[in-house]
Amino acid sequence: MIAEGSDWNWWYGPEHHSANDREFDELYRKHLSNVYQALGATPPDYLAQPIMGGTARPSFLPQTHYISPHISGELVRYFEWMGAALYTADRRSGAMHGKIFLLDSIYSGIDGTNVYGRMDFAEQIPDGDFEIVVNIESWADNATRPRRALRLNVEIADRKTSSWKISDNGDTFPFNADAAVALSKNFEFKLPLALLYAVPRESSAAEASPAATKLRLRFSLWQNRLPVDALPVEGWMELLLLPEDELMSLAH
Repeated sequence: MIAEGSDWNWWYGPEHHSANDREFDELYRKHLSNVYQALGATPPDYLAQPIMGGTARPSFLPQTHYISPHISGELVRYFEWMGAALYTADRRSGAMHGKIFLLDSIYSGIDGTNVYGRMDFAEQIPDGDFEIVVNIESWADNATRPRRALRLNVEIADRKTSSWKISDNGDTFPFNADAAVALSKNFEFKLPLALLYAVPRESSAAEASPAATKLRLRFSLWQNRLPVDALPVEGWMELLLLPEDELMSLAH
């Protein structure tokens, strides 16, 4: 009944604005998530993302080199992540209103066979049980739907990984020895590009159709089956499936 209030959607119009827009958006999504909880269901992943746009000023750097980091979660291998795409959000507006952010930044990149991701926490790893969710999609040019959309679920208990799985539209994949996750000072993962029907474009494969040309990723943190923080704050992080020499040109 709280979520049915007409004011929720009325206040999203461009003619209305206040200093608490971000907190208003977060509260509405929490009420919607609670509807799913009351029905014994899991809230959809998109409720971890703000509905409104244009209020955050994120910083995004595209991938400029192939990366092949060792997945350990130790946050000490700076050079292994050089050239990865990097997203950091402008948290200043939320901090003014007492919002506590759990996530600081995300990194991601590819090499010839894998996609890698890293999520840095704002402070330390949160206490208690929680879940890390990474949504990954592969897309072809001009497509209206992804070639494949995967969901990486990682269950955390006492700041340690208790279980993890990869699923496609609710169907769980068998264990894949080439995939890996790690949690220590930060969270990291590796997934084979083959699981996403994706491969970096090469001249010999240029005629493949409909080849995936990019990946889209988003990271979120859930507690008590409710989303509590996410990056990117809005939308997705994108990786282009290009040869390394073409990625290098993005640095200029």
